[in-house]
Amino acid sequence: MQRLLISTFALSLLSVVVASPVLAQRPDRPLIPLNAYELTDYQAVDVSEAFNFPEGLGFAGVSGLDINSEKNIVALHRGEYPFLEFDSEGNFLRQFGPKEFFAFSHGLHVDEDDNLWATDAFGHLVVKFDKNGNELMRLGTQGESGIWDEAAGDHFFDQPNDLAWDSQGNLYVAQGHGRGEPRVLKFDSEGNFIRQWGSRGEAIGQFVVAHAIQIDDQDNIYVADRENFRIQIFDTEGNYLRHLQFNAMVCGLYLHDGFIYMTSGFDGEWAKVDMEGNIIGALGRPGSGNGEFGEGHLMVVDEFDNVYIGDVLNQRIQKYAKKN
Repeated sequence: MQRLLISTFALSLLSVVVASPVLAQRPDRPLIPLNAYELTDYQAVDVSEAFNFPEGLGFAGVSGLDINSEKNIVALHRGEYPFLEFDSEGNFLRQFGPKEFFAFSHGLHVDEDDNLWATDAFGHLVVKFDKNGNELMRLGTQGESGIWDEAAGDHFFDQPNDLAWDSQGNLYVAQGHGRGEPRVLKFDSEGNFIRQWGSRGEAIGQFVVAHAIQIDDQDNIYVADRENFRIQIFDTEGNYLRHLQFNAMVCGLYLHDGFIYMTSGFDGEWAKVDMEGNIIGALGRPGSGNGEFGEGHLMVVDEFDNVYIGDVLNQRIQKYAKKN
């Protein structure tokens, strides 16, 4: 059956949000389910079975995740060590990286050399680490926000959220988490600034929160414009191409096998979408039980079409297994 807007979901989540120590931007409105049929070919894996930890260890708020060349899942979370690594069966391998480095860890992507690129939204940094968590490069000025202005010598982000690369190795950073100025900044592969675009607003080319970013094989740039309930698509020069509009938040994005996978943040679902913006189906709901989300954040899809979603409020990764 097609889903109906159930505002009482907001009440079920309120206690989770109020009790959580994690800073978050819960919308001041009833939570909205996506207007979609349920996906029938996925099953939520019980959170106690999806990932195995040694005694005494566990997730903090999981903000970002990706898969490396060994098919291992790497998670960025808001714990003492920023990175956690698991094999494809969810067995814990290690925690690593500089202790208590991030002010507010957010986005994570693994490049073709298994380097880890992470954003620190409140530290206003984009940092490149090697596969063992040793720092290789940083962009931005730690602890200071502002406008990136090469002429003035100002190298400032304003709450960077996520990043992606085009086919030429250029880096794109989506920023503006809360009150930060939302825009996209482009750098070459060496970290040299090229251009930026966007501002706060609801018009075409503007964002409320530029929360996630993905780039397809034709170098089209997909930006999750979260509170505007849409994905905006640009070329590599920042020219607007088109947008996909939805009836709920667009929080996390992942392009995989000709489809768009997206999360709806506090609205509590994830969806599979065709490239024209038609929702094939959705799963999840707000809450703290299995298959439910405090905040469905950034996500990744593996080679077997299994879906992994970081949940910063419920402090876990929710896995949805593709049925055979």
